[in-house]
Amino acid sequence: MNKSLLRCTSALGAILFSATAMPSIAHAQDIQEADDDENIIVVTGSFIRGTPEDAAQPVDVFTSADLDTAGVSSPLEFIKDLPQVGSVLGDTNQFSTAAQGNQGLGSINLRGLGPQRTLVLFNGRRTFTAPGAVGGGFGDTNAVPLFALERIEILKDGAAATYGSDAIAGVANFITKSGFEGVEIKSDYEFVNGSDDNYTASILVGKTFGDVNILAGFGWQHRSELPTTERDYASQPYEVNPAAWSSLGTPGHFFVPGNPGFLGSVRDVGCNDLGGVEDAVGAFPICRFSFVPFDNLVEETDRYQGYIQADVDLSDTFRFRGEFTYAQTDLDSIGTSPGYPPLQGPGGAGLGGGPIFQGFSVPVANPGVAPFLAQTGATAPLGGRILPFFWRPYGWLGVPNDERGSGRQFVNSKAYRFSGTFEKDFSETFRGQFSLTMMNYDRRGGSPGIIGSRLQAALNGLGGPNCTGNTPGLNGCLWFNPFTNAGPGNPTLGLDNPFYVPGAENTAELANWIAVPNGNDQSEDTVVADLIFSGEMGLDFGGGAVGWAAGAQYRKSRFNNKPLNEFGNLDLNPCPILGDQSCVGGALEGAGSFIFLGGQRNADLTQDVIAAFAEVAVPISDTLEFTAAARFEAYGGSIGSTFNPKGSVRWEPTDWLVLRGSVGTTFRAPLAAQVSTNAITSLAGLAASGGDFKAVDIAGNPTDLGPETAFTYNVGAIVDFSGFNFSVDYWSFDFEDEITTTDGQAIASNVVPIPDGFADCSSPFVGFITFAGGACVQGVTVGDDISRVFTQWVNGPTTKTTGLDFAASYTTEIGTGVLTIGANASHILTYKVGDFDLNGTLLRAGFNAVGLANLDRNPGTIAPWRGNAYVNFNISGFNARYGVKYVDGVRDERCPALPDPCAVTSFGPTDFGRNISSFTQHDLHFAYDLPISAFDAQLQFSVENFTNEDPPSARTQLGYNPFTGNPLGRVWRLGAKVAF
Repeated sequence: MNKSLLRCTSALGAILFSATAMPSIAHAQDIQEADDDENIIVVTGSFIRGTPEDAAQPVDVFTSADLDTAGVSSPLEFIKDLPQVGSVLGDTNQFSTAAQGNQGLGSINLRGLGPQRTLVLFNGRRTFTAPGAVGGGFGDTNAVPLFALERIEILKDGAAATYGSDAIAGVANFITKSGFEGVEIKSDYEFVNGSDDNYTASILVGKTFGDVNILAGFGWQHRSELPTTERDYASQPYEVNPAAWSSLGTPGHFFVPGNPGFLGSVRDVGCNDLGGVEDAVGAFPICRFSFVPFDNLVEETDRYQGYIQADVDLSDTFRFRGEFTYAQTDLDSIGTSPGYPPLQGPGGAGLGGGPIFQGFSVPVANPGVAPFLAQTGATAPLGGRILPFFWRPYGWLGVPNDERGSGRQFVNSKAYRFSGTFEKDFSETFRGQFSLTMMNYDRRGGSPGIIGSRLQAALNGLGGPNCTGNTPGLNGCLWFNPFTNAGPGNPTLGLDNPFYVPGAENTAELANWIAVPNGNDQSEDTVVADLIFSGEMGLDFGGGAVGWAAGAQYRKSRFNNKPLNEFGNLDLNPCPILGDQSCVGGALEGAGSFIFLGGQRNADLTQDVIAAFAEVAVPISDTLEFTAAARFEAYGGSIGSTFNPKGSVRWEPTDWLVLRGSVGTTFRAPLAAQVSTNAITSLAGLAASGGDFKAVDIAGNPTDLGPETAFTYNVGAIVDFSGFNFSVDYWSFDFEDEITTTDGQAIASNVVPIPDGFADCSSPFVGFITFAGGACVQGVTVGDDISRVFTQWVNGPTTKTTGLDFAASYTTEIGTGVLTIGANASHILTYKVGDFDLNGTLLRAGFNAVGLANLDRNPGTIAPWRGNAYVNFNISGFNARYGVKYVDGVRDERCPALPDPCAVTSFGPTDFGRNISSFTQHDLHFAYDLPISAFDAQLQFSVENFTNEDPPSARTQLGYNPFTGNPLGRVWRLGAKVAF
């Protein structure tokens, strides 16, 4: 193999430096070392040859040796270490609307601008995009075959002029090995307290057959379940962190007509015995329920990647590369609440029971009623029925079909990608390449959704899959018992129930019939064709030939959404009663048959994009170079077209100093799913409802959703002499027409300004909310009456963010060893979000997000400072590395100014999580090359977070911020690498 394929690669200087500073494996290596001068060097962000690492655009390069030395075994670990990255996905966080639907996915979020604004490339080409408008729309970094990588390049600047839509904040380019020969086997094992540990394994094989080099590999990563009950910070008392607690549970609150109080208000027994907190909402006695003990901090996950690559020299001037990638992620048992709260019953929206609330009722013949009356001291209800109100199925008793009592979600993802590139050298100064990439990403997932009409049938004794006839409790018909006496205890906390009545329990068979998987099967099919020409002109202004590149791209994507089954298909079951069609055309059409989750409709959407681009690099002298690029993309329809130019300059006034800068415009177009007529349901703990979770429906916008645009610039300097390297960059992004959803939290809080207070039924936003019982009644309707909030994809407020990036390193020899000291940091100066207007009315005032947690709104947590530093020493096959990571503290902006508390419960005020402190993690990594002549072997040992620091406390359901914190505590890691 005499030449490498033209693709986005990095400067070789960084690679060669890493080889001297890091331990390496000698037998399994790139055979291109002998002919480095013939390699085509094209840094991410440009299609022109010869771009150096200290180019006009800020590009960071991380080699596979860097990752090994830092103990990185997954893309998530690598991404979380980057100071320029904001909130990222990867760890569980089902309570945030920004994370729902994203279980198992990984993201990279440069500048905190959102993962959809960082373009992810694989060998310079677009790669897997997770399907969906909310749970997707960004490159899934967890699908990257880490075991096959040579390096990762991070371009920290807008690059739409080169790559098109999505490259607003920058580009992450994962680049595989080239010319690899040998066999490399890797494995590691992480000991995580409270779980069954995490482990990975991979094999990579490479062989050259004449003019053909074949590379193939397979990898597997397993993460074990880490229950919330294994970490104290995740289980805070209600009076400390009310965010983790709900007013709806079992033991529940019931109306028993004929008893004292309003409608005979009665709280069931056993609240304190089962882990709850006795409390009251107004005049109603309730039992607070926390779903968190049934959840996990880390979900059990299995990931598989396979990769095959072929490099073929068809002639001295004609080359081909073919790539095939397969990725699969399985989360088969995601822990969640035993039962979701009933926001609607068989009659429509409502919290609880009876005709007044359009909800559920329990006949006196139900086997649970007699012990309930005896245990509570209540008398039999007038009218023969008990009405559940502040209640949810199962609650503290847990669902009977799971060992821990947890509800179980699932997500299964499968993706494949084919890419082929032909490259032709027409002359020494003119080259061309044609690439065709085809991808499919299929994602199937669901949550246990309780069907309201089935629940009511079971309350009436007519439940179960084998029920025949109309006699309650006979002929295969089963009763559902909604009371405390239905279960032996709290399985996840190991608490016994002293009020349990044997024989009155709910069965797993009935549970499986009442609750069915509710979700969807989404797929994204993408075809990308690239035609690129590049070369050098016959112009020379004193610094070398003028370089150029030009080309065109065609992208076609097809998004398909199917309901998981007929129960959640709104075309078949649009009404609250399963199988009923009578609501079509009325207010209840589309409510669906589930008591909490929404339904789905079929969607099949396509999007075609045609683009043309050009780039020119003009060396004015040996020390001064200008580069200009521009791209035109046409989408058609309501989106239209966009043109984006960019210019950059690089000046080297001395041998040790480089000055650089760039300026341009960039853009991102809406996804096909965002301009559809479909809607999906997310969940949000609304401040207006006192933190109780409500349904937030997110609808597409097929009429007027356009692209977002940004003006960006970057100015920086690089100092490099005598082993010392330092760089600083100032960057700025100025957005308009941001693609976002209307803020459901702001809508609810505008209508209900005081948490769980009375609704302002004259608010211009009241029409976006569905209330229990239907209409908003002034002086009657309160925050907890909110059932659903309607939101939609829109072009939102302006956003401007600026900041500074710093990097420094020093390398010196100590005896026969090499010592390297380095640090990287990012400082966000401003992140100003403009006023959010909805239909001409101010929905949310603008704010500066820097230093704020932003837990319930975009852009998420914006820490003023993030950084890492390391000391690395390598000698005679032994490498030792100390690393430290730092994330600055922030303030929870939801808390009012002191002396007012963050929240008030009936037990008093709480300031839990007002100030989310900074987090510092200390790591140790060691690697040793064993002195074996037959093959190369390396042992690795790490202690990550060796001080065992807990993540800083935050007023979230899990007690910390999963987007930025580390839930694992101290982790011991053993690894091995063998090559021959």
